[in-house]
Amino acid sequence: MTEAPNKIIPNSFQTPNFFVDECMSLLTGNEFKCLSFLARKTFGWQKRSDRISKSQIIAATGLANETVDKTMNMLVGFGLVLRISENNPQNTGTEWALQTDDSLVRFDILEDRQEKAAGAQRQKTEKGRQKLAEKRGGLLDNPPSDGVSVEQTAVKGGIVEQLGGGSVQQSGGRSVGQSPQKPIKTKENMGANAPAFSAEETPEKSTRRNQEDSVPAPEKSLEERIADFPADCQAAAELMLEVFNVKPPEKPGPGEKGGDYALWVNGLRALLKVAHEYDVPFEKAMRLTYERWRNQPFDVAHPGALKKSMTSLLAQYSRNLRPDAAPETPDSAPAEPGTVPSPELRSRMQEILARRKSKK
Repeated sequence: MTEAPNKIIPNSFQTPNFFVDECMSLLTGNEFKCLSFLARKTFGWQKRSDRISKSQIIAATGLANETVDKTMNMLVGFGLVLRISENNPQNTGTEWALQTDDSLVRFDILEDRQEKAAGAQRQKTEKGRQKLAEKRGGLLDNPPSDGVSVEQTAVKGGIVEQLGGGSVQQSGGRSVGQSPQKPIKTKENMGANAPAFSAEETPEKSTRRNQEDSVPAPEKSLEERIADFPADCQAAAELMLEVFNVKPPEKPGPGEKGGDYALWVNGLRALLKVAHEYDVPFEKAMRLTYERWRNQPFDVAHPGALKKSMTSLLAQYSRNLRPDAAPETPDSAPAEPGTVPSPELRSRMQEILARRKSKK
Protein backbone atom coordinates (compact mmCIF):
# COMPACT_ATOMS: atom_id res chain seq x y z
CA MET A 1 0.00 0.00 0.00
CA THR A 2 1.56 3.28 -1.10
CA GLU A 3 1.56 6.29 1.16
CA ALA A 4 -0.67 9.20 0.21
CA PRO A 5 1.18 12.33 -0.90
CA ASN A 6 1.40 15.14 1.62
CA LYS A 7 -1.23 17.37 0.05
CA ILE A 8 -4.11 19.40 1.41
CA ILE A 9 -7.39 17.57 1.05
CA PRO A 10 -9.87 19.71 -0.90
CA ASN A 11 -13.17 20.72 0.71
CA SER A 12 -11.78 20.26 4.22
CA PHE A 13 -10.77 22.45 7.15
CA GLN A 14 -8.10 22.29 9.81
CA THR A 15 -8.80 21.49 13.46
CA PRO A 16 -6.27 21.70 16.30
CA ASN A 17 -5.26 18.21 17.38
CA PHE A 18 -5.92 18.85 21.07
CA PHE A 19 -9.58 19.51 20.30
CA VAL A 20 -9.89 15.78 19.59
CA ASP A 21 -7.03 14.29 21.60
CA GLU A 22 -7.63 16.11 24.89
CA CYS A 23 -10.98 17.91 24.80
CA MET A 24 -13.45 15.64 23.03
CA SER A 25 -13.75 13.14 25.91
CA LEU A 26 -14.40 16.01 28.35
CA LEU A 27 -17.02 17.86 26.27
CA THR A 28 -20.69 17.12 25.78
CA GLY A 29 -22.05 16.34 22.34
CA ASN A 30 -23.62 19.79 22.05
CA GLU A 31 -20.38 21.52 23.03
CA PHE A 32 -18.31 19.59 20.49
CA LYS A 33 -20.90 20.34 17.78
CA CYS A 34 -20.57 24.09 18.35
CA LEU A 35 -16.78 23.88 18.60
CA SER A 36 -16.53 22.03 15.28
CA PHE A 37 -18.85 24.48 13.53
CA LEU A 38 -16.80 27.46 14.71
CA ALA A 39 -13.68 25.75 13.37
CA ARG A 40 -15.44 25.32 10.04
CA LYS A 41 -16.45 29.00 9.88
CA THR A 42 -13.03 30.34 10.91
CA PHE A 43 -10.21 27.97 9.97
CA GLY A 44 -12.24 26.69 7.03
CA TRP A 45 -12.15 30.19 5.53
CA GLN A 46 -8.56 30.91 6.60
CA LYS A 47 -9.76 33.35 9.26
CA ARG A 48 -8.63 33.80 12.83
CA SER A 49 -12.08 35.06 13.87
CA ASP A 50 -15.45 35.70 12.26
CA ARG A 51 -18.87 37.13 13.02
CA ILE A 52 -21.26 34.19 13.30
CA SER A 53 -24.95 34.71 14.07
CA LYS A 54 -26.82 32.48 16.44
CA SER A 55 -29.21 31.49 13.66
CA GLN A 56 -26.26 30.01 11.73
CA ILE A 57 -25.20 27.94 14.75
CA ILE A 58 -28.77 26.75 15.28
CA ALA A 59 -29.15 25.74 11.62
CA ALA A 60 -25.80 23.91 11.54
CA THR A 61 -26.04 22.06 14.88
CA GLY A 62 -29.79 21.52 15.13
CA LEU A 63 -29.77 22.82 18.72
CA ALA A 64 -32.44 25.00 20.30
CA ASN A 65 -31.99 28.72 20.90
CA GLU A 66 -31.49 28.43 24.68
CA THR A 67 -29.22 25.40 24.26
CA VAL A 68 -26.91 27.37 21.94
CA ASP A 69 -26.67 30.22 24.47
CA LYS A 70 -25.83 27.82 27.31
CA THR A 71 -23.36 25.82 25.23
CA MET A 72 -21.46 28.85 23.94
CA ASN A 73 -21.20 30.29 27.45
CA MET A 74 -19.77 26.98 28.68
CA LEU A 75 -17.17 26.92 25.88
CA VAL A 76 -16.16 30.49 26.71
CA GLY A 77 -15.84 29.54 30.37
CA PHE A 78 -13.58 26.62 29.45
CA GLY A 79 -11.36 28.96 27.43
CA LEU A 80 -11.90 27.01 24.20
CA VAL A 81 -13.89 29.81 22.53
CA LEU A 82 -13.11 33.52 22.65
CA ARG A 83 -15.84 36.15 22.42
CA ILE A 84 -14.06 38.95 20.56
CA SER A 85 -16.98 41.39 20.34
CA GLU A 86 -20.73 41.43 20.79
CA ASN A 87 -23.34 41.69 18.06
CA ASN A 88 -23.08 44.85 15.97
CA PRO A 89 -25.87 47.26 14.87
CA GLN A 90 -26.07 45.43 11.54
CA ASN A 91 -27.03 42.28 13.52
CA THR A 92 -24.45 40.12 11.72
CA GLY A 93 -23.67 38.19 14.89
CA THR A 94 -21.11 37.96 17.66
CA GLU A 95 -17.45 37.79 16.63
CA TRP A 96 -15.98 34.45 17.74
CA ALA A 97 -12.49 32.98 17.71
CA LEU A 98 -11.03 29.63 18.79
CA GLN A 99 -8.26 29.06 21.31
CA THR A 100 -5.24 27.46 19.65
CA ASP A 101 -2.99 27.40 22.73
CA ASP A 102 -3.92 24.38 24.83
CA SER A 103 -2.05 25.77 27.84
CA LEU A 104 -4.77 28.46 28.15
CA VAL A 105 -7.65 25.97 28.22
CA ARG A 106 -9.23 25.36 31.64
CA PHE A 107 -8.80 21.60 31.71
CA ASP A 108 -9.16 21.74 35.50
CA ILE A 109 -12.78 22.88 35.14
CA LEU A 110 -13.48 20.26 32.47
CA GLU A 111 -12.02 17.43 34.54
CA ASP A 112 -13.79 18.61 37.70
CA ARG A 113 -17.11 18.62 35.85
CA GLN A 114 -16.50 15.13 34.54
CA GLU A 115 -15.62 13.86 38.02
CA LYS A 116 -18.76 15.42 39.51
CA ALA A 117 -20.90 13.85 36.79
CA ALA A 118 -19.31 10.45 37.43
CA GLY A 119 -19.91 10.83 41.18
CA ALA A 120 -23.53 11.77 40.64
CA GLN A 121 -23.98 8.72 38.40
CA ARG A 122 -22.46 6.47 41.08
CA GLN A 123 -24.80 7.87 43.71
CA LYS A 124 -27.77 7.37 41.39
CA THR A 125 -26.75 3.77 40.75
CA GLU A 126 -26.30 3.09 44.47
CA LYS A 127 -29.71 4.54 45.30
CA GLY A 128 -31.26 2.37 42.61
CA ARG A 129 -29.58 -0.72 44.05
CA GLN A 130 -30.81 0.15 47.56
CA LYS A 131 -34.39 0.65 46.41
CA LEU A 132 -34.30 -2.63 44.52
CA ALA A 133 -32.88 -4.38 47.59
CA GLU A 134 -35.65 -2.98 49.80
CA LYS A 135 -38.22 -4.07 47.25
CA ARG A 136 -36.85 -7.61 47.24
CA GLY A 137 -36.57 -7.69 51.00
CA GLY A 138 -32.84 -8.42 51.18
CA LEU A 139 -29.45 -7.54 49.89
CA LEU A 140 -28.81 -7.75 46.17
CA ASP A 141 -25.68 -9.78 46.79
CA ASN A 142 -27.72 -12.39 48.71
CA PRO A 143 -31.10 -12.69 47.02
CA PRO A 144 -33.71 -14.77 48.83
CA SER A 145 -34.28 -18.31 47.62
CA ASP A 146 -37.19 -18.92 45.29
CA GLY A 147 -38.71 -21.64 47.49
CA VAL A 148 -38.38 -23.51 50.77
CA SER A 149 -35.88 -26.33 50.84
CA VAL A 150 -37.63 -29.55 51.77
CA GLU A 151 -34.71 -31.97 51.64
CA GLN A 152 -31.18 -31.97 52.95
CA THR A 153 -28.56 -34.61 53.56
CA ALA A 154 -28.40 -35.86 57.14
CA VAL A 155 -25.19 -36.44 59.02
CA LYS A 156 -25.41 -40.25 58.65
CA GLY A 157 -26.63 -40.24 55.11
CA GLY A 158 -30.37 -40.08 55.89
CA ILE A 159 -32.91 -37.63 54.61
CA VAL A 160 -34.31 -34.81 56.69
CA GLU A 161 -37.97 -34.42 55.81
CA GLN A 162 -39.78 -31.22 56.58
CA LEU A 163 -43.32 -31.74 57.67
CA GLY A 164 -45.98 -29.05 57.61
CA GLY A 165 -44.41 -27.28 60.59
CA GLY A 166 -43.83 -28.74 64.04
CA SER A 167 -40.73 -30.96 63.97
CA VAL A 168 -38.19 -32.15 61.40
CA GLN A 169 -37.58 -35.89 61.57
CA GLN A 170 -34.16 -37.17 60.62
CA SER A 171 -33.93 -40.83 59.63
CA GLY A 172 -31.37 -42.72 61.65
CA GLY A 173 -31.34 -40.07 64.38
CA ARG A 174 -33.42 -38.11 66.83
CA SER A 175 -36.03 -35.50 66.03
CA VAL A 176 -34.93 -31.91 65.65
CA GLY A 177 -37.38 -29.32 66.93
CA GLN A 178 -38.37 -26.56 64.54
CA SER A 179 -40.89 -23.82 65.04
CA PRO A 180 -43.68 -24.00 62.52
CA GLN A 181 -43.80 -21.43 59.75
CA LYS A 182 -46.55 -18.86 59.78
CA PRO A 183 -49.18 -19.71 57.21
CA ILE A 184 -49.46 -17.34 54.28
CA LYS A 185 -52.79 -15.59 54.26
CA THR A 186 -54.52 -15.57 50.91
CA LYS A 187 -57.47 -13.57 49.71
CA GLU A 188 -60.14 -14.96 47.51
CA ASN A 189 -60.43 -13.56 44.00
CA MET A 190 -57.17 -11.66 44.44
CA GLY A 191 -54.28 -11.96 42.01
CA ALA A 192 -50.62 -11.32 42.57
CA ASN A 193 -50.93 -7.71 41.36
CA ALA A 194 -54.02 -6.91 43.44
CA PRO A 195 -53.81 -3.55 45.27
CA ALA A 196 -53.47 -3.42 49.04
CA PHE A 197 -56.04 -1.53 51.13
CA SER A 198 -55.81 -0.12 54.61
CA ALA A 199 -57.97 -1.47 57.38
CA GLU A 200 -60.35 1.49 57.13
CA GLU A 201 -60.52 1.49 53.33
CA THR A 202 -62.55 -0.90 51.24
CA PRO A 203 -61.97 -1.65 47.55
CA GLU A 204 -65.08 0.36 46.70
CA LYS A 205 -63.77 3.42 48.54
CA SER A 206 -60.34 3.09 46.89
CA THR A 207 -61.88 2.87 43.41
CA ARG A 208 -63.97 5.97 44.07
CA ARG A 209 -60.93 7.85 45.41
CA ASN A 210 -58.80 6.92 42.40
CA GLN A 211 -61.53 8.13 40.07
CA GLU A 212 -61.67 11.45 41.89
CA ASP A 213 -57.87 11.82 41.76
CA SER A 214 -57.79 11.05 38.03
CA VAL A 215 -60.13 13.94 37.14
CA PRO A 216 -57.89 16.69 35.73
CA ALA A 217 -58.19 20.19 37.12
CA PRO A 218 -60.01 22.62 34.81
CA GLU A 219 -57.68 24.65 32.62
CA LYS A 220 -57.45 28.31 33.56
CA SER A 221 -58.42 31.01 31.11
CA LEU A 222 -55.81 33.37 29.68
CA GLU A 223 -57.13 36.21 31.84
CA GLU A 224 -56.75 34.09 34.97
CA ARG A 225 -53.23 33.06 33.98
CA ILE A 226 -52.19 36.69 33.50
CA ALA A 227 -53.79 37.66 36.82
CA ASP A 228 -51.63 35.02 38.55
CA PHE A 229 -48.43 36.80 37.45
CA PRO A 230 -46.76 39.32 39.79
CA ALA A 231 -48.20 42.82 39.52
CA ASP A 232 -45.13 44.20 37.71
CA CYS A 233 -45.38 41.48 35.03
CA GLN A 234 -49.11 41.39 34.28
CA ALA A 235 -49.18 44.18 31.68
CA ALA A 236 -46.04 42.76 30.02
CA ALA A 237 -47.55 39.26 29.88
CA GLU A 238 -50.70 40.70 28.29
CA LEU A 239 -48.59 42.46 25.64
CA MET A 240 -46.68 39.24 24.98
CA LEU A 241 -50.01 37.56 24.23
CA GLU A 242 -51.37 40.44 22.19
CA VAL A 243 -48.29 41.22 20.07
CA PHE A 244 -46.62 37.81 19.65
CA ASN A 245 -49.67 35.60 20.33
CA VAL A 246 -47.67 33.51 22.84
CA LYS A 247 -49.91 32.17 25.61
CA PRO A 248 -48.64 32.53 29.18
CA PRO A 249 -48.31 29.36 31.27
CA GLU A 250 -50.29 28.53 34.36
CA LYS A 251 -48.84 29.25 37.78
CA PRO A 252 -47.63 26.00 39.40
CA GLY A 253 -49.29 24.77 42.56
CA PRO A 254 -47.74 24.77 46.04
CA GLY A 255 -44.69 22.50 46.26
CA GLU A 256 -44.28 22.31 42.46
CA LYS A 257 -41.28 23.63 40.53
CA GLY A 258 -41.45 26.99 38.79
CA GLY A 259 -40.96 25.57 35.29
CA ASP A 260 -42.24 27.71 32.41
CA TYR A 261 -43.94 30.13 34.81
CA ALA A 262 -40.62 31.09 36.43
CA LEU A 263 -39.03 31.33 32.98
CA TRP A 264 -41.74 33.79 31.92
CA VAL A 265 -41.41 35.93 35.05
CA ASN A 266 -37.63 36.24 34.65
CA GLY A 267 -37.94 36.93 30.91
CA LEU A 268 -40.61 39.63 31.32
CA ARG A 269 -38.61 41.41 33.99
CA ALA A 270 -35.52 41.29 31.77
CA LEU A 271 -37.47 42.93 28.89
CA LEU A 272 -38.90 45.58 31.22
CA LYS A 273 -35.37 46.36 32.41
CA VAL A 274 -34.08 46.74 28.83
CA ALA A 275 -36.92 49.12 27.89
CA HIS A 276 -36.30 51.14 31.07
CA GLU A 277 -32.55 51.41 30.41
CA TYR A 278 -33.17 52.88 26.94
CA ASP A 279 -36.05 55.05 28.22
CA VAL A 280 -38.54 53.60 25.74
CA PRO A 281 -42.14 52.76 26.70
CA PHE A 282 -42.49 49.01 27.02
CA GLU A 283 -45.42 48.74 24.62
CA LYS A 284 -43.48 50.65 21.95
CA ALA A 285 -40.39 48.49 22.57
CA MET A 286 -42.47 45.34 22.12
CA ARG A 287 -44.05 46.53 18.88
CA LEU A 288 -40.68 47.62 17.47
CA THR A 289 -39.28 44.22 18.38
CA TYR A 290 -42.22 42.55 16.66
CA GLU A 291 -41.51 44.47 13.44
CA ARG A 292 -37.93 43.22 13.43
CA TRP A 293 -39.09 39.69 14.29
CA ARG A 294 -41.54 39.76 11.39
CA ASN A 295 -38.67 40.58 8.99
CA GLN A 296 -36.27 38.09 10.59
CA PRO A 297 -38.45 35.48 12.35
CA PHE A 298 -37.09 33.08 14.96
CA ASP A 299 -38.60 30.81 17.61
CA VAL A 300 -40.28 32.72 20.44
CA ALA A 301 -41.53 30.36 23.14
CA HIS A 302 -41.08 32.72 26.11
CA PRO A 303 -40.21 36.42 26.69
CA GLY A 304 -36.52 35.75 27.36
CA ALA A 305 -36.04 34.79 23.70
CA LEU A 306 -36.65 38.46 22.75
CA LYS A 307 -34.06 40.03 25.07
CA LYS A 308 -31.10 40.20 22.69
CA SER A 309 -33.20 41.31 19.75
CA MET A 310 -34.86 44.07 21.79
CA THR A 311 -31.51 45.24 23.21
CA SER A 312 -29.96 45.56 19.75
CA LEU A 313 -33.05 47.27 18.36
CA LEU A 314 -33.38 49.83 21.14
CA ALA A 315 -29.66 50.60 20.91
CA GLN A 316 -30.19 51.54 17.27
CA TYR A 317 -33.43 53.35 18.02
CA SER A 318 -31.78 55.47 20.70
CA ARG A 319 -29.23 56.64 18.10
CA ASN A 320 -32.00 57.43 15.59
CA LEU A 321 -30.95 54.46 13.47
CA ARG A 322 -34.30 52.78 13.15
CA PRO A 323 -33.82 49.46 11.25
CA ASP A 324 -37.04 50.05 9.30
CA ALA A 325 -36.22 53.65 8.36
CA ALA A 326 -34.73 54.79 5.07
CA PRO A 327 -30.97 55.43 4.99
CA GLU A 328 -30.14 58.93 6.11
CA THR A 329 -28.34 61.40 3.87
CA PRO A 330 -25.10 63.01 5.04
CA ASP A 331 -26.92 66.34 5.52
CA SER A 332 -29.55 64.83 7.82
CA ALA A 333 -27.38 62.25 9.58
CA PRO A 334 -26.90 62.98 13.28
CA ALA A 335 -23.43 63.88 14.38
CA GLU A 336 -21.45 61.40 16.41
CA PRO A 337 -21.00 62.16 20.12
CA GLY A 338 -18.22 64.68 20.68
CA THR A 339 -18.31 66.02 17.09
CA VAL A 340 -21.07 68.64 17.44
CA PRO A 341 -19.45 72.05 16.62
CA SER A 342 -19.61 74.81 19.15
CA PRO A 343 -21.54 78.05 18.32
CA GLU A 344 -18.29 79.95 17.71
CA LEU A 345 -16.98 77.27 15.34
CA ARG A 346 -20.32 77.16 13.52
CA SER A 347 -20.27 80.92 12.94
CA ARG A 348 -16.70 80.76 11.58
CA MET A 349 -17.71 77.95 9.21
CA GLN A 350 -20.61 80.08 7.93
CA GLU A 351 -18.25 83.02 7.32
CA ILE A 352 -15.87 80.80 5.34
CA LEU A 353 -18.73 79.46 3.21
CA ALA A 354 -19.97 83.03 2.58
CA ARG A 355 -16.53 84.14 1.40
CA ARG A 356 -16.26 81.16 -0.94
CA LYS A 357 -19.64 82.00 -2.47
CA SER A 358 -18.66 85.65 -2.93
CA LYS A 359 -15.44 84.64 -4.76
CA LYS A 360 -17.45 82.57 -7.19
